[in-house]
Parts: sequence; structure tokens; C-alpha cells
Amino acid sequence: MAETDIRFEGRAVLVTGAGRGLGRATALLLAARGAQVVVADNGTAMDGGETSQAPAEAVVAEIVAAGGQAVACTADLATEAGAEAAVAASVAAFGRIDGLAHFASPCPDLKAVDRLSSRDLELVMRVNPFAALWMARAAWPHMARQHYGRIVFMPSGAIYGAMGNTDYAAAKAAYLGITRCLALEGLRDNVRVNAVSPSATTRMTERFHPSAYAAWFHATMPPEKVAAGAAYLLSEDCAVNGEIFAMGGGRIARITIAENEGAIGEIGSIEEVRALMPQVLADEAFFHPKDLGERSGKVAALFGFDGRLSSDKEFAVKPNG
Repeated sequence: MAETDIRFEGRAVLVTGAGRGLGRATALLLAARGAQVVVADNGTAMDGGETSQAPAEAVVAEIVAAGGQAVACTADLATEAGAEAAVAASVAAFGRIDGLAHFASPCPDLKAVDRLSSRDLELVMRVNPFAALWMARAAWPHMARQHYGRIVFMPSGAIYGAMGNTDYAAAKAAYLGITRCLALEGLRDNVRVNAVSPSATTRMTERFHPSAYAAWFHATMPPEKVAAGAAYLLSEDCAVNGEIFAMGGGRIARITIAENEGAIGEIGSIEEVRALMPQVLADEAFFHPKDLGERSGKVAALFGFDGRLSSDKEFAVKPNG
């Protein structure tokens, strides 16, 4: 390979959901580029049942047969102990953890909100934001100590709204706040945190109703075309931080958290709010703040405040005592 090719020698990366689909494609790509990979997957069904060690072990065998280095972890990421065990597996096998790609997610059957199961809601929340924070918390001291780390989370296009996806979308939307906050916390220690909203053929999308769109989707969106983007975000070459990308079929796009300038009035009556709505809903004059401090400074300026906001710390709640 040319000197400019991105390599991962000496880097240990934990990939969750790596027994199938996007996780598998990413784990194989990272290993082919020299990474030591933890293939974390308990082989669960999409509804969280019927676990199996076979998918993780098969991917490890594939990596090793190709001359790479990998170990399996089949801990249950829906539990705090299981999430911590996945990070510990990397440290135990390779002496370090340099990257975390959290692809694992259940996707129970679609249900209207009045039929939403507490069990399904808890499952998708535990495997998505709960596990993400449990693993980040466990990996953080190692990454901070070595002054290097890369983390990739996986939200979903469901955050735009999708029928029957309320529980899944809620879990995936949590990654927006987690990504932006951890990106700020990692700046000092060269820990970069980004997110990928994928479009890919997986067990989840294979459940699409047969249609011309489904046929086109499966032909156009192989998981490998997302894996390359995720691997870049896990690489030392990646300098971007706190970003959310849509990826699929060879397309990469930036997803932003934006706010328009809106309207400012006295808001002394409900009727005034009604009158201001057309201006509030106007699709124009957007700004794209990089953090809460920049957003608050922009809003203060709209009100005519001409002071200077120094940092996010101005918005932190003072601790008790």
C-alpha cells in the first residue's frame, strides 16, 4: 500500500454489533488495515432474544484466517456489566483501546405508541444510549491517558420521524446530544467523537416490504459503503469532531443541528404567538452553533446583548454545597 493509505497498526478498536451487517463490514475493514479488533456481538435476534456466540466467533475466525488479529466478546450490552466487559476485553487482549464503534442495536417490531411495550423501550434505550455512555465511561480513562481516542456512534434516519418507530427513534436521537457533549469533553485529550446515520442493507432493512424501492435500496446500499466512512472517523487521520454524518450507497452528507433566527416580540399574549408563527416557521436565516456557548451567544446578540460569552462553563449549574 502507498504511504498515504490509512492504516491502524498498533490500534485496538472495539466494534459492537460486529457479528453481522454494518459492524461486521467495519470490523473486517479495520482488521484488513492492521487494527486489532474486538468483535462484540452476543448474536441476539432483532427483538433482543435468542442470543448466540456464533456470529462473533465467525467474524473473528474470518479475520484471523486473513492474517489479522481479533477476539470475540459476547457480553450483553444491555447491562452495565456487559458494556464494561466489552471495553475490558480490548484492554485484556491488546493492552489498550483506541477506538469504539457502537453499531449494536435491537429493533423490535414497529408499533403505534398506544401499543408500545415498556420492555421494547427499555431494551432499545439500554443497548443504544445507556451502553454508549457505559462504554465511553469505561474507555475514557484509557483514551485520556494515551492522549488518543476515536469514538463513532450510530443514530438513524428515524430521528426525522417514522411511523411505529417512536421507541427506536428516541434511543437513536439520544446520540445527537451524547456525540456533541463528548466531542467537547474529548478535545483536551485528542479524543474525537462523531456519529453516522447509515443507509445500508442489514437485518433491519431486509424487513422492508417488497417494492421497487426495497429492490433499489438493497442493490445500492451495501454495508461496506458505510464501513469505509466509519473507519475513516476511527482513524488517526480524522480531525473532524462532534459531527453527524449521513452515509450510504457512496453518499456522505453532513447532518446539522440548526436553529433559525425566529421572531422576537413581547409575547404578552397567546394571540401574539399565533401572529409570529409564520416568521418562526420561515425556512431561512439558520445558524449552526458548534456548542451551547455559541448558540447562547447568538441568541443574546439577537436580543441586542453586546457582551462576550467566554465558554460553555457560563451555562454550567453550580454544584450543591
